[in-house]
Amino acid sequence: MSLAPVSDPSGLLERAPRLTELLPDAALSEALSRGDAWAVHAVLSRRLEHEPPGPTRALLTALVEDRGAFVIAGRPPPASSVLGTGVRWKGSPPRGAAPDAPFVAERTVTVLGVPVWPLEDYLVRADGKAPLQVIGQVPPSRGRARRRAVALAGMALGLCGLVGLGAVWLEARSMRAVTVVNGLSRPVDVRIGGEHWVVAPGTQEQGRVKLGDDLLHAVTTWPGQAPVIEDVVLPTEGERILYNVKGAAMLKAEASDRSLPSRSLPEAASVLQSGEQLSVQAASWEAAAQAFAEEGRWQAAGRVASAVAEVEPGNTLAREMAARAWLFVDTQVPANLPADLRWRNTRDFAAMLMHTWQEDPAAQALALSLMRYIGQGAQSRARYAEHAQQHPESPLAALYLQRASPPDLGSSGAVDAYARLAERFPDSPELMRAWFEARWRFELEHPSKSDRGDDLGGSPYEVRTAELLKPFLEKHPPETLEALELDVRILLRARLRDAATALVRRYGQDPRRRTWDFLVLAGRTAEAAGPEHTSYVMRDWIPSALARQPERMALLDLLTGQRSPKDAELAALASPEARSVLRLTRDVLVDPRRALKEAEGDPSAVLSQLDPEVLALLALEYTRTGDDVGRRLFSFSLPLMLARDPLRKHVLSASGAPGPDFSRLPLGFRAAATLVHARRDAKEGYAVFTERLDGLSRMDALGGLSVRAASAWMRRAFDACMDTKVEQPLPPGTLLSGELLTEKARQEDDREGRRAHCEARIVTPTGLPLPRATATTAAGNANGADP
Repeated sequence: MSLAPVSDPSGLLERAPRLTELLPDAALSEALSRGDAWAVHAVLSRRLEHEPPGPTRALLTALVEDRGAFVIAGRPPPASSVLGTGVRWKGSPPRGAAPDAPFVAERTVTVLGVPVWPLEDYLVRADGKAPLQVIGQVPPSRGRARRRAVALAGMALGLCGLVGLGAVWLEARSMRAVTVVNGLSRPVDVRIGGEHWVVAPGTQEQGRVKLGDDLLHAVTTWPGQAPVIEDVVLPTEGERILYNVKGAAMLKAEASDRSLPSRSLPEAASVLQSGEQLSVQAASWEAAAQAFAEEGRWQAAGRVASAVAEVEPGNTLAREMAARAWLFVDTQVPANLPADLRWRNTRDFAAMLMHTWQEDPAAQALALSLMRYIGQGAQSRARYAEHAQQHPESPLAALYLQRASPPDLGSSGAVDAYARLAERFPDSPELMRAWFEARWRFELEHPSKSDRGDDLGGSPYEVRTAELLKPFLEKHPPETLEALELDVRILLRARLRDAATALVRRYGQDPRRRTWDFLVLAGRTAEAAGPEHTSYVMRDWIPSALARQPERMALLDLLTGQRSPKDAELAALASPEARSVLRLTRDVLVDPRRALKEAEGDPSAVLSQLDPEVLALLALEYTRTGDDVGRRLFSFSLPLMLARDPLRKHVLSASGAPGPDFSRLPLGFRAAATLVHARRDAKEGYAVFTERLDGLSRMDALGGLSVRAASAWMRRAFDACMDTKVEQPLPPGTLLSGELLTEKARQEDDREGRRAHCEARIVTPTGLPLPRATATTAAGNANGADP
């Protein structure tokens, strides 16, 4: 052992005399000789790490932990904080120590009073409430590195958590709740942002979408198809976005506070405000349009129906509802405005049909009817001429142009024009059927053709038309109800009843085609052909859902001529509207006077459900008598609205010669106008007939309501004539008395004596046999038939 004294320029051995117990130690001696207290502490710390348990290890531990003995002089560091955030002192004197005893304190970075990063350790002295007195800096503790690592990891985790919370907050700020409502009749495929829904008809889907840098779009297509039917920019200023596909459903925003009013949401894209809830008033477009119409909001009804008609191919109901709504809107515009302003909505809707559904003949026919109604037939003809020039090989383009151009149907020129088109496009079913329709309507307008035969053969004209039709039907059976009705009328006109019923049976094999209108057509065809020529039973085709509705079954029987409901049956119906519809339809056939009286007071809900031909009969009779009720009745059916002017002109004209517009009308309307035109009010107050009506059955081979009502209407006129006294004027200056006066009074009161006079005024002009006398109405017999 070396006895040389250890150099200790810093006097560390005097502050920690137990250091001598660790000598001799070369590393410790060298650190002491340099006078570096912290180097001595570091040597002791390293030796402690390798020292085995024992007295020396206990000594090393005590020396290392007594960091105050290794203090070195240093400038007092700054320490300041605001609200617990900054640099603060951490540490306190040991328990039981003197008030001014020095102790080790740590300078620490804190955030809101929480230590987050340890800095340096100092030997300090506390003097009451005065700031700490710094004596000097001491070596760092053995756990400071570990605490710094923990703090660093905590700060890293905190920073990551803060970043995560910020990302979550930003994500939440960029998310929007979306509700998609589909009021269309078909499922739709909706894509908003990165989300995708297939929404069934009349339902809604909910989800959340993320906002991006671009505008938020709602893109709607039919499932499995690429063409876009709607692309809407959605608002993003609210938290809950509503997307009403094509604006078809009827939506409202209901306030949570019931005292506040609700607001309608007519737009396709809207936002629910805070405190509002979505209320679906009508989930389907049809219910929405009907609700708007009942409220008198025809603008909204037209908007909904036209939006559906623009995107749903073949939706005839939407087209008709939209056209009727826009006609209502435009008819309320002052009549002194220019036509372009007055009929703007109707014109725009017709233009949409022309441009959107160029491959749909039914849509183009409606567009042409609307353009003609508003007096813009020349503009539509110019549009179709341009279309035909752009598509010279399109048979439909040629058909549209011919429809809009003279000559009109019913003339020989029209037959020739359509014949040339049929020769040009022999493979077009639409053009060939248009040629058959031209021949059929020409024969209706010129029945004498049947007597002298056809230039194509010796057969009558209508028979020759049917012979040409039959091979065509083998290749191109009718695909629509309109085509089926035309073919059946042609065959029935040629008395080919077996072929007509066979065609109906073939069409009805597909259950999807068994609609209400088809059942009416099938029933009328069977009634016109007779049971021996009918190859089907119409009632076998009635869907089970319809068979469970007694009011609909009673109406079907009435429209097809099967039977008339009795008063007891009507009283058993639950719906008052259904009772009124059936009673009014029945009375048109058996008691016209009562039907006219009922029509004055029936509500719109009843009149809108009537068959258009029933409405036509009532409206035209009121028109003939100068009553304003007729104007109201014309508004409950779109076909009747479009036919109003030619029907009124025909009924009010003295000659009754049909014009070109009248010849284009449906046969039921024409038959109604022919029946009403033949009636004239006599000076005695009852109706007389001035024209023959035996042509009604020829005109309407299916036996429509006007044909069936002719006998009842003539019967009422005959009864009124028989009940009216006929004064027998006497030569001037003649006076009767006694038996002569009594005889004259007896003759005037003799009802049967007026029979010849009434038959001459009522029965003879019609060419129809006198119907049976009206039975006295008794309990259980309200059909107007003999008991």
